[in-house]
Amino acid sequence: MISVVGYGSLLSEHSARQTVPALQNFRLVRVPGYRRIFNKVGIVFLSRHGADAKSLQLASCSTQPCEGSEIICSQFECSAEDFVELYEREHRFRWIEVATVPLDRAQTPCGPSVGRMCTGYDDLEYRLNKCITPQEYELRVGRYYAGPIWRDDILPFPRYLAFCLQASASQGGEVLDNFLDSSYLADGRTSIRTYLQQTPELQDWRNVDTGYNYRSDQR
Repeated sequence: MISVVGYGSLLSEHSARQTVPALQNFRLVRVPGYRRIFNKVGIVFLSRHGADAKSLQLASCSTQPCEGSEIICSQFECSAEDFVELYEREHRFRWIEVATVPLDRAQTPCGPSVGRMCTGYDDLEYRLNKCITPQEYELRVGRYYAGPIWRDDILPFPRYLAFCLQASASQGGEVLDNFLDSSYLADGRTSIRTYLQQTPELQDWRNVDTGYNYRSDQR
C-alpha cells in the first residue's frame, strides 16, 4: 500500500473516495514546513471546464516548502495500481515524500508517518523529465494552453477554490482556518483569507455549486 497526502479538495473524504474509491484509513494530519500556493495553471480547467486561457483565473493549488508554516491535510492508503492512476491524473506535479503527524498531537499515529504529496515543479524540468517527446507535451498541455504552467501572476479558478474551501470546511473550523491562513496566491504574499476579503464575488463560496468532480488537478 502507498500512503498519499491530500491538501486541497482531497481534504473531503467524499471527494477523496470519488478519486480513489478503494482508499483505506482516511484521516487528518499535519504537515510541518509547507504551505499551499495557487501557482499552477490548471490545464483541466481549460480542457473540460470552460476556463479562458487569457484570464488570470486559471490557478490550481500546489504546495511549497515554507519554514514555520504547517498545513492540515488528509492522508490515506491506496494500492500501487490506484496510485499509478492518481500519478497520471496529477502528471504535472512533482511527487515528494513528507513527514506527517496526527491532527491531534496527543494521538498515536494510526498509519504511516510519511506520505507522498504533490508539490511544485518547473516548466523545463516537466518537459524534459515527464514528457518524453514534444508530441507528448502537445497532447497533455500544448493543445489547450501555450504559456508557462507555473506562474506567479495567476489567481485561483473560482469554482475550484470554492471546491477546496468546501472540502476544508467539511472538516471543521480548525481545518478551514488553516486552509485560509496557510494558502497563498501565486504572488506568495496574499493569503486566501485576504484574497476572499478583497474579492466580494467570491465570498459566497459555501453556496457555490461546483457541479463536477475534478478528477484531475485534485490533490
